[in-house]
Formats: sequence, structure tokens, C-alpha cells
Amino acid sequence: MNRILMIVMVLSLSTAYGQEKMSFERLKALKMSYITEKIGLTEQEESVFWEIYDSYEKRIFTDCRKKIKNLRKSFMKSIDSITNTEAFQVIQSINKLEHLALKLEEERDKELLEKFPAQKILKMHRAEYHFNREMVYKMKSIKGNSSEK
Repeated sequence: MNRILMIVMVLSLSTAYGQEKMSFERLKALKMSYITEKIGLTEQEESVFWEIYDSYEKRIFTDCRKKIKNLRKSFMKSIDSITNTEAFQVIQSINKLEHLALKLEEERDKELLEKFPAQKILKMHRAEYHFNREMVYKMKSIKGNSSEK
């Protein structure tokens, strides 16, 4: 069963990367299936796990990542013309948001640890890491292939 799921996922990844852009929902679904398979969640565990995981991921995205992206975006155009004081304030704001994201991840892990063994949460961390690395690798290879054309 795991091999079949892995084959389907690999085929989905290669098909998805054949397209120029992947939708956020598609990427999220791939991540969910990847993590679920790597952790070895049962059907009963899946709903509890993803309810907790998704609620924190949404908070991390809206409360931190989105704000960091907007901060960087607003100052990238004027990065050579802003004052040191303004640059320092932006750095402090980004660092505060990164700390908040880490705090939310810690809260998520604590809540997950109340319902799942620590080994599964550690497997989740490893699966997230490998999924993200694989996505970066695929994106780089797509960029490299599109620039060669």
C-alpha cells in the first residue's frame, strides 16, 4: 500500500512540475499525502492530526509569513535608499515575526504531542524537511530547464 501511494505521489509530482505553476491547493494536497505516508497515520489519526496541523499552518501563514513577505516586498524596491534606522526597524519586525512563527510551531507540536507519540511528531518534522527540500530541488530544475529553452 505504501509503495502504491509513493508511486502515485511521484507521478503526481512529476506531472505537476511539467506545468509552469502549481496551485497552492495542489501543493498542499501533495504535502499532506507525503507527510501522512511518511508518518504512517491511520484514517482515524489523519483527521485529528490535520485539523491541528492546518489550524496552526494557517495562523503561521497569515500572522507571520504573509507579513514578512509584505515587509520584504515593500522595502526591496527602496533597499538602497532607506536609512539605517528604517532598515534596523524592518530587521527587528522580520525577526519578531520569525520568532512568532517558531512559537506557533512549538504550540502546534505541543498540541500534537498530547494526541500522538513523540516519534510521529519527529517523523513529521523530517517529512516536512524532506518535502521542502524536494520542492526546492524540483523548482530549481524547472527554472533551469525553462531558461535553457
